[in-house]
Amino acid sequence: MILQENSLWMVFTAVCLVSLVGLLEYEGVINMIGESDAGPLDETKDNTPVEPLNNSADEMHPLGEICLNGHDGMAMHFHPYLTILIDGEEYIIPENTGIDTTTCPEAMHMTHTHDATGKIHVEGNTVEEVPLEVFFDVWGEHFDETGIFDNRDGSIEMTVNGEANSDFQNLLLADGQNIVISYTSN
Repeated sequence: MILQENSLWMVFTAVCLVSLVGLLEYEGVINMIGESDAGPLDETKDNTPVEPLNNSADEMHPLGEICLNGHDGMAMHFHPYLTILIDGEEYIIPENTGIDTTTCPEAMHMTHTHDATGKIHVEGNTVEEVPLEVFFDVWGEHFDETGIFDNRDGSIEMTVNGEANSDFQNLLLADGQNIVISYTSN
């Protein structure tokens, strides 16, 4: 009789544990099934759907589609400098951004980097007015007055050569500019 009662409690305990794990998986508290895109990433804590963030880089600026195969015959070649601060920490701009991409295989975009110093190379066979948006589109990252990257819940400021500037993605790039984008979370 005791053996049969112990077996009943073991079955009851197993059913409770499986039910608890299932409930936690369903609520998004744990992820044991392996669906990394399901659960709390798609909903808030009160289960209301979250709209995906708009990305200004989803549509490439036409100048971002220009591919260059070298430095010969350049009518335009200058270098602004970009610093990005996220909550006071410098975000490193990757080297070779805009070089050998799916849009420009074995070539470089009009805006690109060669190193991780923040120096942007702006080059072209013709002289163009190139907005900062072109670099972010080539990089595949969001930047406008709403925020930078996936950071949208705080405040964003931009200075050019130490002076406040609200042109954001529309800022026309020029040689020697010192552009600082500073995002602060709420």
